Amino acid sequence: MKEKGMRWKLVSALILTVAISFTAAEATTITVGAEGCDYVSIQQAVEEANPGDTINVQSGTYRENVVVEKALILRGTDSGAGKPVIDGKGTGSGITLSADGITLDGFVIKNAGFGKAGIAVTSDKNQIKNNLVTENKWYGVSLSDSNENTITGNVISNNKYGIWIPAGSEGNRITKNEFKDNSNDNAVDAGKNQWDKNVYDDLKEGETSYRIPGGSNVDDDPKAFELETTDNDNGSSTITVKITIPTPIIGS
Repeated sequence: MKEKGMRWKLVSALILTVAISFTAAEATTITVGAEGCDYVSIQQAVEEANPGDTINVQSGTYRENVVVEKALILRGTDSGAGKPVIDGKGTGSGITLSADGITLDGFVIKNAGFGKAGIAVTSDKNQIKNNLVTENKWYGVSLSDSNENTITGNVISNNKYGIWIPAGSEGNRITKNEFKDNSNDNAVDAGKNQWDKNVYDDLKEGETSYRIPGGSNVDDDPKAFELETTDNDNGSSTITVKITIPTPIIGS
C-alpha cells in the first residue's frame, strides 16, 4: 500500500512538471506596430494574448486607453523613432494594470485626462521600469489598493502629481526614478512603502533625506539633478536641469 502511494506521488509530480513545461513552452512574443507586425493596436494585442506572453511594441504613437487584465510583459522597442508613445487622448488613463505580475518597460506615457493617471495600478507585484511618464493632466503614476510593486528607473515629469499613493497600498518599492516639474507634488504617499535613491528637482541643497508628503515615508538616500551649463553667443550662460531617460535596467 505504501509503495502504491509513493508511485502515485511520483506520477502526480511528473504530470505537474509536464504541465508547467507545456505552459512555459506556450508563452509567445506578439508584435505591435504600424507595419509588418501582428497587431496595430496595443489593446487588441493585450486582448488576444495569453498570460505569460510578451508584447513588443515598436516606435509610434498609440492613442489608446490600454487596460491590462492578464500577467503580461509589455516592452517598448525603439525601432528607429524613439520609445513608443501611449497617448491617453486627454480622457482616461494611458494604461491601467489590473492583473498581478505585469511588466511595463520602455514606453512614453502621456496625455491622461483629469483625475486619471498615465499609469494607473490596481493590482500587485508588477514591475514598472524605464518609462517616461509626462504631460498627464493629473497623476503620472497612481496606485490604488496595490501592493509589492517595483517602480524603478522611470522619468516622471510635467504632471500635476508625479506619483500618488493613497492609504491601503503597501510594500511598494520606488527607487532610482527621476522627478521633475510636477506642478503640485513630485510624490504623495499615505501608505507604508520603500523610497530609495530617487532624484528630485526640489531637493534642497545640503539635505540628506527627502520626506515624501502624505505620510511618514522618507527617502534616506535622495539625489539632486545635475545642472548643465550652456554658453550663449552673447557671452552669457544658461543653467538648466539635465534630465535623461535612464539606462535600461536588465532584470528586476
